[in-house]
Amino acid sequence: MKKTEFDVDALVRRIEKIPTLPVISQKIMEITGDENASYKKLVRIVEMDQSLALKVLKMANSAFYGLLSKVSSLEHALVVLGMSQVKSIVLGSSVHSFFSHGESTTFDRTRFWKHAIICSQVAALLGKHFKVGKDDSLFLAGLIHDVGKVVLDQYFHEEFLQIVEHVSSEKTTFSEAEIKILGTTHYQVAAKLLKQWKFPDMVIMQVLYHHAPWYDIHYLTNSNIIYLANLFTKLAGYPCHPDEKEIDLKELSDSPEIGFVRKSGFSLDHDTMERLNSQIREKVLEEADNVMSLFGP
Repeated sequence: MKKTEFDVDALVRRIEKIPTLPVISQKIMEITGDENASYKKLVRIVEMDQSLALKVLKMANSAFYGLLSKVSSLEHALVVLGMSQVKSIVLGSSVHSFFSHGESTTFDRTRFWKHAIICSQVAALLGKHFKVGKDDSLFLAGLIHDVGKVVLDQYFHEEFLQIVEHVSSEKTTFSEAEIKILGTTHYQVAAKLLKQWKFPDMVIMQVLYHHAPWYDIHYLTNSNIIYLANLFTKLAGYPCHPDEKEIDLKELSDSPEIGFVRKSGFSLDHDTMERLNSQIREKVLEEADNVMSLFGP
């Protein structure tokens, strides 16, 4: 397919005109950034939005948390998740709501959000596995790592049609198709928008480098985890698009890219990758009727 003449500056100008997120997201960000804020204040705000309260409860009951008893109250859910995680759920929900009104005949948004929510859970699971500590930026970065694709679909639809066609016909990656058609990528588009929306720098960098963590000089560990989470989500059978280039676990484990991740301090031999892949697939099956539908229709 011939590369289209595309004005990247025009793309940036159009992104700059995209409206900001809802007020409730800004309120939650303010509260969770206030060390003196109480859980009760956060509960009151979340209770005002029943859909959001349900999302928080679903997340607290996720199999990825491995709790033995069911979380049935919002207060308990907030204790289980913590204020930072609730902030991530609210921001993720806001991003989903912002882009959910657009219809697409070429890009399955339900599949997209399933990929996103599984990736967010896998990122949190990998954070625990590799003992990164309690870092809720992993959940949020995993959830919105591919949001640039929806931006392209919604605001640059004709060009995105060409990208999807190229992915389907050539069995290539989205990044390769985007470079060929646009000269830029979904992660660069996403980073621009998230910076405009004043998302935390750590989250922006993880989104920007989720295909190439070796370029991240500030948050390398986290970017490595989002990179791995995206791959393991696809290995579990949930790519963004059914025609994306398939990943072979053996080839992946022997690749220079995974070699870099190992050199970065991650114990990740082939056997470990197989175990993680099996564990993730099992958790995804358990979540078929819960977190899998968190941002579904």
